[in-house]
Amino acid sequence: MAGTFSDSWRLTKTAFRLIAEDRALLVFPAVAGGAILGILALLVAGWFWIEQPHSALTAILALHGGGEYLVGIGFFLIGYFAMTFIGVYATAGLIGAATLKLNGRQPTARDGWKVARARWGKLLVWSLISATVGLLIQAIARRLGGIAGLLVGVAGGATWSVATYFMVPVLLYEEQGSWRGIVRSSRLFVSTFGRTIFSNLALGLIVAAGIIVAVLVVVAGVFEAILHSVGVGLVLIGVGLAIAVGVALIGATAEGILCAALYRYATTGQVEPSLLPPPYRTATPLASGAPPAASP
Repeated sequence: MAGTFSDSWRLTKTAFRLIAEDRALLVFPAVAGGAILGILALLVAGWFWIEQPHSALTAILALHGGGEYLVGIGFFLIGYFAMTFIGVYATAGLIGAATLKLNGRQPTARDGWKVARARWGKLLVWSLISATVGLLIQAIARRLGGIAGLLVGVAGGATWSVATYFMVPVLLYEEQGSWRGIVRSSRLFVSTFGRTIFSNLALGLIVAAGIIVAVLVVVAGVFEAILHSVGVGLVLIGVGLAIAVGVALIGATAEGILCAALYRYATTGQVEPSLLPPPYRTATPLASGAPPAASP
C-alpha cells in the first residue's frame, strides 16, 4: 500500500512538473475549450434564429407539426457529437504530446496533433459511441426519475467513465477497435486500480483547492464592491475569475498527462519520466509517441 501511495503521488507530481517544463501542453485543452464555446454560441444563435416568427425556416416548419422541435433536437445532437469529438481529439493530442515528453523527447503542440491525426478515424468512431452511451444513460435516468433515476445516472456514468478511462491511449497506441478497446481499457484500469484512484484523487484535491481560492477572491471582490470601492471590487472579481480559468486549464491538462503517465505505467511499469528516448515497440511512424517497451 505504501508503494501505491508513493507511486500515485509521484505520478501526480509528474503531471504538474511536465506542465511547468512545457507550457505548450496547455494548448490542447485551451483549443478544445474555445472550440466547444464556439459551438455552444452557434447552437444558441441557431435556436434564436429558429424562434424568429418571420424567418423563412419558421414558415416552412409551420406547415409540419412539430418540425421546429425536431430541428431543435437535430441541432442539439449535432452540437453534442461535435463537442464530444473535439474533446476526445484534443485529449488524444495532449496524451500524444505528454507521452513523447514522458519518454524523454521535446515535443511541440504540432507533434501531439500529429499523433491524434494519425488515428482520427478511430477517435471519431469512439466519440460517436461515447456520446451515444452518455445520452442513453441520461435518457434512462430521466425516464426513471426521482432517486432511482439519480442513482442510475450517477452509477451508470461512473461505471462508464471507469471502464473507458484508458480508451484514448489504447486507441492511439494499440491495434484495438472501440469495443475491444473498452475491454482493454477496463483491464488496464483494474491492473492500476490503486494508483489510478489515488493519483486522480490527489489531482482533484489540488484543483479543488485552487477553485476554492478563486471563489474566495471573487467573494472578497463582491463584498469590497458593496462595502467600499467598486473599482477594487471589480479588480478582485476579475482576478478571481482569472484564477478559476487558469486552475481549470491546468487541471484539464494535468488530467490528460496523468492518463498518459498511468497508461505508460500500466504497459511498462515505469513511473518516472525517461531522461533519454527509450527503445520503442515498432518502427512505425505512429509509434514515435508510444510508451517504451517494458524492460526484460
